[in-house]
Amino acid sequence: MDLGLQDKVVLVAGASGVLGAAAARLFADEGATLALVGRSGERLAPLAEECRGRIGPERVAVFEADLRDPDSTFAACQAASTRFGRLDVLVAAAGAAQGGVFWQIDDAAWQRNLELKLFGTIRLLRSVIPQFIAQKSGRIVVIVGNSAKMPEARMLPGAAANAALLAIVRGLAIELGVHGIAINAVNPGPVRSSRWETMMDAAASAAGTSAAETERPFIEGTALKRLATPEDVAQHVVFLASQRAAHLTGTSVTVDGGATRSP
Repeated sequence: MDLGLQDKVVLVAGASGVLGAAAARLFADEGATLALVGRSGERLAPLAEECRGRIGPERVAVFEADLRDPDSTFAACQAASTRFGRLDVLVAAAGAAQGGVFWQIDDAAWQRNLELKLFGTIRLLRSVIPQFIAQKSGRIVVIVGNSAKMPEARMLPGAAANAALLAIVRGLAIELGVHGIAINAVNPGPVRSSRWETMMDAAASAAGTSAAETERPFIEGTALKRLATPEDVAQHVVFLASQRAAHLTGTSVTVDGGATRSP
């Protein structure tokens, strides 16, 4: 299906992360122009070269930003808009929270986790939305996480950030709809990645069991009996960024293989 993204400029924040990178590749395959945002331009360089090979050298640019810094975030978004003349889509894919036993997670750890995932996304939205309002169009996709709805006891900092982001998505949809702007969220469950493998290894070590045994309940809890791949999640991100999802706003799509039971 042609998603009509060939003439769109897409800013992917958190593009060096596994989900942001997977989304960037699919946007490139759809012919979108890409502004890749992350803390390290060096880390983003291989992805940028890969995407340039798919859509051309002039249609991919890298912008360094620390989303913990409001000025850095705003400067990167402005630079991307200046470089390509406009922005049409924002994908917020930055941030991953640590886990742990609730009463052992101190204030500093909570603040670190919320600073990037929650406040970093807020800073992105604040930087890009005025541009979208001025042009009377825009699509926003926030990669949140299904812990917002199904919190795990050992992953509460991330669950709290995710729940707050869903509230922002739902509330902003009302504010932005009159300006022709849609905002939606994607809520992944566990995703097969190096980060997931590290988490399973750590949990297995703490429990004195194997990583496979630690992972088994997550797989058995899904209807599809497998974890998502980054590409599984990215497919939904790209769809929501397109006009094929024209009448969707203020909602979230759960991508967890049927682990969440809902009508």
